Amino acid sequence: KSTAASTSLSSPFNGKTIVLELGREISFKAKQELIKYLQEQQAHISYILTASTDYVLITNNVDNYKTRRAKQLGLPLVNIEYVYEYRRLPPGQTTIDINKFIMKSVEDQENFTNTGTISVIGPRANAIKINKLDLTKIKIWNSDDANLPCFDELTHCEVAKWAIFKETNDNSDVYFALELQVIPEQYYDRTMNDYRIRFRYEKQTIINDGQQKNKKVLIQYAFTDDSYEQQQLFSTYYYRVATMPRVTRIREMLPDKLGSKLLLRSLFTHRIDTQILDENVGQLIESIWLESIGDLNKMLSVAPESITLKTIIEAEAALLELKTTNDPATALRFYSLIPHRSQYNVDLIKNRRALTEKIDLCQMLRDMLTVNELTNWNVKAPIEAKYRALKCHIENIDSSTLEFRNITELIQSSTDSGEQIVIHQIFSVAKQTDAVNFCTSISNQQQL
Repeated sequence: KSTAASTSLSSPFNGKTIVLELGREISFKAKQELIKYLQEQQAHISYILTASTDYVLITNNVDNYKTRRAKQLGLPLVNIEYVYEYRRLPPGQTTIDINKFIMKSVEDQENFTNTGTISVIGPRANAIKINKLDLTKIKIWNSDDANLPCFDELTHCEVAKWAIFKETNDNSDVYFALELQVIPEQYYDRTMNDYRIRFRYEKQTIINDGQQKNKKVLIQYAFTDDSYEQQQLFSTYYYRVATMPRVTRIREMLPDKLGSKLLLRSLFTHRIDTQILDENVGQLIESIWLESIGDLNKMLSVAPESITLKTIIEAEAALLELKTTNDPATALRFYSLIPHRSQYNVDLIKNRRALTEKIDLCQMLRDMLTVNELTNWNVKAPIEAKYRALKCHIENIDSSTLEFRNITELIQSSTDSGEQIVIHQIFSVAKQTDAVNFCTSISNQQQL
């Protein structure tokens, strides 16, 4: 263990913030193993590209917005072979020339493909330019301002930079979320948006009185088309918050807690893709998976794996049509597309709840089809593939937390005095659609 610890301390990845942008030739399993190895080397795996990123690990066929943005920020694009080469080093040797693996152009990619190395012209220069910004000249808008400029964050907008901080106090926690949101020029429509760049600042104060938590939220914006000015504004706020006492930066924030819908959506997907599941969550997923397959086999008169995506789409269309037309022929068409056993053939015209359940059934078949592509309908398929198909974030709540105790008390208070319930595990489940669409502006409400 001491040897492994000393090796990770001398590793070139120790303390580095790394973004992975890999092509399809790197399988999901290989990517998970790569993330695990880098974390063992004390590297931080980030999912959003920022100026504080140290390396962007890529394969030599990746060219997208993120890699182009990395070049704009002056961040090194490092071929993934650098990691593999380092792992192959003999014991005792801990250094390798990273410059041979840094991609700078299309020619570099071709050279690396042909020779396995890249010619080094010169070292990468790091320059930090210190600028002062007069905040009094920038208008700050509150989120509830009636004249708030139009800015569509969900269609084509991207998060260029973000940071989340936490201030810990005796009876309260304060969270800060900073975002720099940009609409790419090719998608910018002046008739739909007043500005192309927006800075977003959010402050959440959570007061814990021992029994319940009260939350106060402040959201503010600044708009401009000047990218330099917005970057300086972001840096100013970043420095102001980061230098406050009792404040630490959080890199692993839960996706349904803080930030804009745009940031929530980005964090949610990456969090699920890279989450390392513990044993309790794995057992829960396995139970859900087995129950779902069992219910489908019991309900349908055909094997679930025989139903194609095209058939599912047609069945969904029939159900949506049935909601408005109440046409018996449409109901028959649905049952012909998704054959049921006779005892599960219910009247979808008179029973509207059953109609809703059939729509949910189609969604379940879609999810199962997603796993089918990854696992070939293997009941013993990898637990990670099953988890990704659920499209939700599941986390085990620690029994020592206030949340666990409150839920336990609520459960115990709802049972008869003669009953005794033993609670082994409590799980927190968050769906992306719920987290993104949840209306936080209504007071005294929370997701169930």
